[in-house]
Amino acid sequence: MMNPFEKIPPNEIQFFKEKVQHWIQVDRQIEELQSKLRELKKVRDKELEPQITLFMNSNKVPSLNIDTGKLAVQERKTKKGLNKQNIRENLSKYLTQEDKLNEAVDTILKEREIVVSYKLKKLKK
Repeated sequence: MMNPFEKIPPNEIQFFKEKVQHWIQVDRQIEELQSKLRELKKVRDKELEPQITLFMNSNKVPSLNIDTGKLAVQERKTKKGLNKQNIRENLSKYLTQEDKLNEAVDTILKEREIVVSYKLKKLKK
């Protein structure tokens, strides 16, 4: 098997190597910052936010002023994600034949659009 770098001029290979080294350096910095960010978000979202919202809700404090604006408690309602069981339960209200129900569920799950994209991935040793 031929080495793909054999036909590339040495100056282009050197330029490429420098770009890869820079990418690795930036990637390491991102990992370190993301780790710190995860820790801070964990403290904010899992420790402090529940305590603050509980206090504000129990004392009927809808919002309060802070140095950068306001801090308000908002109620948010979200729907659970779709899964095979949920799809099956809801379709069974309209499809009474078991084989048609199974076919419909399988089609919904298998016929999802596939989007292809390319991204660099660093593999661990």
